[in-house]
Amino acid sequence: MEGNLMNCEIGDIVLISNFKYSDGSDGSLHSFVVIDVEKDELEVMPLEYLCFLISSNKSKESLPHNVPLKKDNINRLQRDSHVKCDYIYEGITKDDILMVVGLVTPEQLESFWDAFDTFLDGLE
Repeated sequence: MEGNLMNCEIGDIVLISNFKYSDGSDGSLHSFVVIDVEKDELEVMPLEYLCFLISSNKSKESLPHNVPLKKDNINRLQRDSHVKCDYIYEGITKDDILMVVGLVTPEQLESFWDAFDTFLDGLE
């Protein structure tokens, strides 16, 4: 499905074509979980998506603020992964989204936000 033909919902796991990592370097073809949707003034059309990055890099799974995400039939991940909850990726538009891979449960989504809140508390 073409990215510009779809709208995503909070909790969707999406494959993104191109993005910038938190350090500014270019990234491509990576999975993210949608954590919020910024809409137009009429609250009809999504303008951009806010996301957390999903990683399957085993060497980084024990880092603080990474939340485990086991593969299952709902999220349809290819391997056990973790969600990096220390940086919100902004500015992702529907044109950047190649496809919806799966979704996370409301409880999982809440655990991602809790990890992000803990990260922010540590910055104070």
